[in-house]
Amino acid sequence: MQLPHIVTFVDPLEGEDQYGNPSPALFYGPGAPRRDVRGYMQPHTGSEPVEAGRQPVISRWRLFTYAPVGPRDQVEWRGRTFRIDGMPEVWEPAFGRPRFWVRLVEVEG
Repeated sequence: MQLPHIVTFVDPLEGEDQYGNPSPALFYGPGAPRRDVRGYMQPHTGSEPVEAGRQPVISRWRLFTYAPVGPRDQVEWRGRTFRIDGMPEVWEPAFGRPRFWVRLVEVEG
């Protein structure tokens, strides 16, 4: 299968609280490790839920790749940032490399 897109996986850094203990907050800023991988991005659905004082647009995408991806990674592609929705699905065929299907969510607004 052709993987025409280059996407960037952002591995989060765990933060520390004021006492130096690991904090559940994850940091995806400029210091977080990034790696470029080949993949296939596919649009899935979009919605505009109604909330008082907010007008978000939620886009859902799917990503197919051979590169291992974790559930807390973020994906950057064409200036957009996606978070992974749920656990990546892994398919390990008898012959060949493992394949990963990932559900992505982008919230704008």
